[in-house]
Amino acid sequence: MAKLLSDMGDGIAALSSVSRRGDVPGSDTAGLTGRLALVNRVTRLVESRFGIYCSGQVIKKLNRIFEGVSEAELSAWVGHLQTLPDDHGEWLSLVESLTVHETYFGRDRPMLDMLQQTILPAIVEQKRAEGDYRLRIWSAGCSTGEESFNLAMILLQVLYAMDEAVLTPRGDITPFLRWQIEIMGTDISRQALATARTAQYNDAGMGSFRDFSSRDIQRFFDQVSDVPDRMLGVSYYQTRPFVRRWVSFRQHNLLSGIPAMMSCDLVICRNVLIYFQDERKREVQQLFNGALVEGGVLLLGGSDVLYWPENYQRRFGDGGVWYIRK
Repeated sequence: MAKLLSDMGDGIAALSSVSRRGDVPGSDTAGLTGRLALVNRVTRLVESRFGIYCSGQVIKKLNRIFEGVSEAELSAWVGHLQTLPDDHGEWLSLVESLTVHETYFGRDRPMLDMLQQTILPAIVEQKRAEGDYRLRIWSAGCSTGEESFNLAMILLQVLYAMDEAVLTPRGDITPFLRWQIEIMGTDISRQALATARTAQYNDAGMGSFRDFSSRDIQRFFDQVSDVPDRMLGVSYYQTRPFVRRWVSFRQHNLLSGIPAMMSCDLVICRNVLIYFQDERKREVQQLFNGALVEGGVLLLGGSDVLYWPENYQRRFGDGGVWYIRK
């Protein structure tokens, strides 16, 4: 079975660009029999358990991947898969292959500028006015961690600008002791989270630093050399401890019905819901709604529709729309 899953993963990985478009399986998947029906059943199981859906085109290509596998063997594997819990390695390996972990530092600069200039200063000012110095941020679908660390860098700069932190001679930004800061990045992918936890990134081609200035790299990263399987001619960097200390990572399924973090002041989920159909998007947004405190901020992707507008005040900025929990 492990070999079968490995072969399947190799095939799906090549199709990730098709899956990412978010096409909904059409009527051409109806009335399937044999191997086609089994492959279709797998994709439906993935959708029901994880919210990720595959196009009819992907289903057809998956069927070609299984051409060398007997229908009996495939049927037995699908039946076995159905008995496994969502967090089992076989499920997670399959989901790993269906998703794309494309991210980098400084991604969506207008949105990040809006966070730094408007959203986070407003949150900090409100916290200060209330005498509540606990600040909790949930980065949902964080992939390899760049977004979560970006949030920490921006928050630290905001706190310093608002005289709530000091700058050390080495350039570290240290918030005053009264601040209790938690930034949690979550993702379904074990592989992506493994990278996030190392906090190590490289400057190869269109990699993690494609839209990050050399000044910011020097400010927030230390160059490292003790990196397994390092590529020749490529520099590697690790997020500096004064940034890392505020960030943690956790594996989490957005369809679990349980928020990864409660009492959040900010929930950010971008370029994730494009994988989900409308019903699943509603479920995830309900999860976020329950995770946010009153006055907390929800940031979604530019193409995402807000399904519970009555629960939020809408705000507009140069970086897009953001929502304040009523």
